[in-house]
Amino acid sequence: MIKLSDWETNMGVDFLKKVGIKKGYNILDFGCNDGNYTIPAAIITRENGSVFAIDENEHSLRKIADKAEVLELNNIKTINSNGDLSFDFTDNFFDFIMLYDVLHYLNSQQRNILYKEIYRILQIEGILSIYPKHTIGNFPLMELRNVSVQELIDEIENYGFEFKGKIFGELSHDNYLEEGYILNFSKM
Repeated sequence: MIKLSDWETNMGVDFLKKVGIKKGYNILDFGCNDGNYTIPAAIITRENGSVFAIDENEHSLRKIADKAEVLELNNIKTINSNGDLSFDFTDNFFDFIMLYDVLHYLNSQQRNILYKEIYRILQIEGILSIYPKHTIGNFPLMELRNVSVQELIDEIENYGFEFKGKIFGELSHDNYLEEGYILNFSKM
C-alpha cells in the first residue's frame, strides 16, 4: 500500500510554486529519495513538462513510480544514478534543478563536479534550488558539518550561479515537517 502525504499532494505543491516551479518546466530532482519533492513538482508541471528523479537507491525510485501511478502522473522519469555525478542530458535542458537535503552526502570535490554538471544542463536564467540541511547551525552532519550557509552560497556562486534569495516555509525532511528555507540561484 502506497501512502501519499498531504505535504506531497497539497502543501508541497503550494510551496514549490512559491519556490518558482511552473507548469511545463523540465525539472531535475537530484537525490530525490522517496519523492517528497518529486511528486509535488510533477503535479505542478503536469503533462507539459517532466520531472527526472535521480537517486542511487532503487527502492526509493520504485516508491516514486508507485506514487506516480496512484496519482496518474505520467511525467516522472526515474533514473538510478549508481552514485554517478554526470548525466546523459543535453546542455541547457532543465528549467529547474532541485538539490534538496543531498549536498551533505558529497565532499567538496564531489560537489564541485556536480555544480559543473548542473551548470551545463541548466538553462541560462534557469533556477538551481538548494535545501541546505545539515550545515553549521542546522543539525550539522557529514560533509557539511563544518560549512556555514554563507560558505555554501559562496561555493555555488563560484560556478557561475547568482544567489537570488531564501524562500521560507514548511519543508518535508525525512518524512517529517519542519520550518526551513530553500536557497535559489540563477544560472548566469
